[in-house]
Amino acid sequence: MQGPGRVVLGFLPAIQIMQTSDFQTLRAPVETRGVGLHSGAMIRARLLPRDEIGIVVTRVDLPGAPDVAATLSCVTGTTHATTLQFGEARVSTTEHLLAALWTSGITHCRIELDGPEVPILDGSAADWCRLLQAVGTCAPNESQVNQGAPNESSHDGKAPGADALDAESLRARRTVWGLREPVWIAQGDAFVLGLPHPELRVSVAVEYAPVYVGRQSFDAVITRQFFEREIAPARTFTLLEWLEPLRAQGLIRGGSVDNAVVLGADGPSSPWRFADEVARHKTLDVLGDIALLFSADGGRLHAHLVATRAGHGAHRLWMEECLRRDALVRLDE
Repeated sequence: MQGPGRVVLGFLPAIQIMQTSDFQTLRAPVETRGVGLHSGAMIRARLLPRDEIGIVVTRVDLPGAPDVAATLSCVTGTTHATTLQFGEARVSTTEHLLAALWTSGITHCRIELDGPEVPILDGSAADWCRLLQAVGTCAPNESQVNQGAPNESSHDGKAPGADALDAESLRARRTVWGLREPVWIAQGDAFVLGLPHPELRVSVAVEYAPVYVGRQSFDAVITRQFFEREIAPARTFTLLEWLEPLRAQGLIRGGSVDNAVVLGADGPSSPWRFADEVARHKTLDVLGDIALLFSADGGRLHAHLVATRAGHGAHRLWMEECLRRDALVRLDE
């Protein structure tokens, strides 16, 4: 199986990050190829600037190139990955890329895929961050595509939850959301708690059987720079005894030691990038899932999220509980 994949940057050199608007898109298209962790298919992922707010995924391999909005309302599965679906269009393993886009402040983006899954690359979000750093960002109406640069995409479909912005709204600042009260859910031995907080802070605790993993915790205030340096490189992982049951379910067909850390009885399949890499990767998953709450309006979140033994299913329940209780409140009014 191939490794992390080939990166292709479709833009001119000497790109720099531009901050002419609080809303941001990519300065030019960028693409990579890699294997899907669960499908095993080789998939081309192309990220494009977009002049409408929101993150949408376009399945260019399906008739009509249908869109799926990266929003909570499109989540249909959370078994070992987050899966989105709208109509016939389905895409899984969205969490690493969405975490990179959200923490990078990118509010307008189209993700074109020629397969059913976001490529896993090296099992972390580091390669996605490198692509975003290289291409740079700009205001949605300042990208090379909107200035008439070549754009291979001919799909003009609009995903649900994505509304066009006029010039006045482009000058506005992104909504900052907070919590009006504590919000918590429990799912088995998993627990997710959200608390009001002046910044975005995430605290994660995990526990796994191998003695060299045991109990791990990670706590941090999230900024773009901190995410890129301390969270994005943390890789996905699995226990050795999980491999056969997962394969029996038709999962991890593209899994290998090139894109995941296998936790065996005697140690991990490759050297740790961080002593607490498992907890850091769980933090990455929290961010990639929570991003689904804010894709439609490009919003930020100021809250303290505490996740104990939590996975994608618990993250989804917590987001749904926030909406059920109408717990999100604008802090910028």
